[in-house]
Amino acid sequence: MKKIVSILVCAALAANAALINVSAYTESIRKTSAQVTVTCDQYINWDGTSNVAQFVGPNGKFCFAYDGDKYVTVVKTNGKAAFKKKIKLEKKHPIFGNVICDKKGNFYLITGEVNKTNDTSVNTVFISKYDSSGKHIKTVGDNGSSSLAYYYGKDFYTKIPFDAGNCDAAINGDLLCVNYAREMYSGHQSNSVFTININTMSKVSSGDNYNSHSFAQRVVPFKDSFVLASEGDCYDRAFTVNMLGKTSYNIFHFWVEKGAFDRYDMSVVNNNFAHMGGLVNINDKYAALIGTSVKSLNSSAAKETEQLFIQIFDPTASLDSASAFATKGERSGLGGNNGTESVKDYGVKWLTDYTGNTISNPQAVATDSGNIVILYELKDAKGKNSGVYYMVLDKNGEIVSKAKKFSDDAKLNPCRTPVYVSGKVYWTANKSGGENRDNLHIYSIEVK
Repeated sequence: MKKIVSILVCAALAANAALINVSAYTESIRKTSAQVTVTCDQYINWDGTSNVAQFVGPNGKFCFAYDGDKYVTVVKTNGKAAFKKKIKLEKKHPIFGNVICDKKGNFYLITGEVNKTNDTSVNTVFISKYDSSGKHIKTVGDNGSSSLAYYYGKDFYTKIPFDAGNCDAAINGDLLCVNYAREMYSGHQSNSVFTININTMSKVSSGDNYNSHSFAQRVVPFKDSFVLASEGDCYDRAFTVNMLGKTSYNIFHFWVEKGAFDRYDMSVVNNNFAHMGGLVNINDKYAALIGTSVKSLNSSAAKETEQLFIQIFDPTASLDSASAFATKGERSGLGGNNGTESVKDYGVKWLTDYTGNTISNPQAVATDSGNIVILYELKDAKGKNSGVYYMVLDKNGEIVSKAKKFSDDAKLNPCRTPVYVSGKVYWTANKSGGENRDNLHIYSIEVK
């Protein structure tokens, strides 16, 4: 079943700016033969790890993959209706994290295994390399110590990988970087970062990267390194971003009831009234963080609905002043893990102002031109799915195309970033109901 819809949109930018030319965005939905139900262990504001991954595959074509008991099945497409080939990657460890591909066509499968002992030297997170036909080449493992400063003890190592958060991965040149959630031997949760050289399949120092609790993780290539993002609720209570191994900045804070952490009231502390969306690289000049949050940094937060926002910033700069942000807008109030610190956020641009509707699964991807395509699901006041929507922004955060409905019964792939390939944004998900709802569908929007 295929649906092709053309939408004509135009938008005027700020005063004395040129009128954007009318553009046509072509939308497509096509059913695959894979009967896989997309699952993702999301909880309140926590990400999960989806059983379906999507990525740029060999020859720059869109690929998706789905988890199984013993294998991860990679489906290569030709960019049209047909599917070229299925490749099975044997899982060396039982817990699926992610899978991506390098420019030579080699696949990298990230898996994990729970350590049932308290031997902290045991590796629990693994990156396995396969050639383009699915033949295993080598596996390298880590115990969660590779992105901790010297002063962290062994109880900060990884016991349960991909727990209460995501497993995001990116390749930049010879480096592969994984930013993932985990439970530590201490029983607490945080993120960890695992970086390798894909040629030698050896570990590379990730520097100090730690946020606890960390309920969502993102990583994207930037220049010759990576930008990382994390959603913290305590240390620190903010959306944090940093260049790999460099200083971390809290660029978007969350309110909490005063004294909640001192009371150790985790049911209050865990709720940060926000959800991580996307982290994108804009032509190696800026990065953009997209998410949803309530607008207030005071007690009004508990009564507000989350709205979509964007912050565009220079990740190589000090992010504690407005000058590092391309977008404008300040947000101030009380933050910190006890709700007693005066905080200020810069470059916050709000994109929605819904009443009676709830935004879920905000996602974003950048195009070759530097435009930013933002997607999200919308639910009505009764929690009923109202469809997938998308909007297009330029590299400065100005709206090129206002929010448009993609489809009533389309869904997004939770906790997975869409893929931009040859002028189109792709993702793989189910339908919300009706015929073929158990099949994976490939959705695309042409946004050159």
